[in-house]
Amino acid sequence: MVLFVGPSYLILIMVINIVMLLIGLGAGAAVAWIFASRFLKQAQQQLRDTFGNLSAEALRNNNESFVQMAKVQLEEKIVEAKGELGKKEHAIETLVKPLSDSLEKMDTKIHQLEANRIKAYSDIWNYLDQVKTTTEGLKKETTSLVGALKTSHTRGRYGELALRRLVEHAGLFEHCDFEEQVSVEEETGGKLRPDMIIRLPGKKTLVVDSKSPLSAYMRMFETEDPEQQRLLLGQHVYAVKEHIRKLSAKAYWSQFAEAPDFVILYMHIESAYGVALQAWPEMIEEAMKNRIIVATPTVLLSILLGVGYSWNQLKTMENIEAIRDAAVELHDRSAILLEHIGNVGRSLAGTVAHYNKTIGSLESNFLPQARKINSLSQAYVKKQALPETPPVELAVRSVIVIPPSTDLPASPDADPPHY
Repeated sequence: MVLFVGPSYLILIMVINIVMLLIGLGAGAAVAWIFASRFLKQAQQQLRDTFGNLSAEALRNNNESFVQMAKVQLEEKIVEAKGELGKKEHAIETLVKPLSDSLEKMDTKIHQLEANRIKAYSDIWNYLDQVKTTTEGLKKETTSLVGALKTSHTRGRYGELALRRLVEHAGLFEHCDFEEQVSVEEETGGKLRPDMIIRLPGKKTLVVDSKSPLSAYMRMFETEDPEQQRLLLGQHVYAVKEHIRKLSAKAYWSQFAEAPDFVILYMHIESAYGVALQAWPEMIEEAMKNRIIVATPTVLLSILLGVGYSWNQLKTMENIEAIRDAAVELHDRSAILLEHIGNVGRSLAGTVAHYNKTIGSLESNFLPQARKINSLSQAYVKKQALPETPPVELAVRSVIVIPPSTDLPASPDADPPHY
């Protein structure tokens, strides 16, 4: 059976084939796309891995090269820096060495100073201990002295010792220029005993009393109450007044022959004299009225020096005759000595004259023959030339006695000089 195929059928068949072809192409394209996607992914992964490996290797190579290059450069810089550092160290050492030496010397000095400081502090401490001990001992001795001076007997003895030291300091001698504790009897039968009598030229005597009142004055230093001090000052002035009155009543000038009509009251503490005079300005006039001269150590030393000078002048006057006799005897002995010296000079002059005559005879009689023998026996003599013997041309100086000066008066008793 033959089928009739029309154009519509053909078109349909063609459309179906096209559709099928398109479907096949789409399925193939899908499959191809799937396979292509997988391939691309694998390729990308491989490329990525390969590029990463290459990058890592290149980076590693670059890092190694950089590290090697940097290491070489760093070593070069280190060597260069070491050289520069050595130079700088040498320069710094050269610069710092004097400072280091100075610091070492300073450190030595500081240690020495520290040792000296420690030693000095130790010495000062020991010295302070000694001063403390001495001060304590001095305090005890001072307290004992103050306590002793409160008694009249000890105070009087202290005044006598001070007076004796002052007189000896002035150059006066015991039993020759002064005497202590000389007793004399009064007309009424009592005894007077001044502390010292000083002998003056011309058999004069000077009476000194050193029993000055000091009890109230010493108690003034034991209190700080101004009212009490004022009261004790009044008592001190009253005691001085009473002592002057009693000393004047003893009338020592009438008991010692050739004594001046006054007595010296010696106050060995000048401050006691000063405060009494300040509180009682009329003390000097009142004492003079009572024939008393109040003397401090300074005033009494001046008096004693004057007495010593007077004694020296007197002794010089007494020795003038002895000096004159010694001078006359020295003159006589000098004349005899000059006579002996003149004899020695004349003997020397004769000796020189005889020596010159001997030289003349030697030169005229002996030396010509000696020179002739010397010239004839040159091979036998050791000394070729005879020594010269010149004459002595020096003259002895004579002693010239200088005549006495006409300006000095000659003593009629003196013997005539011997020339």
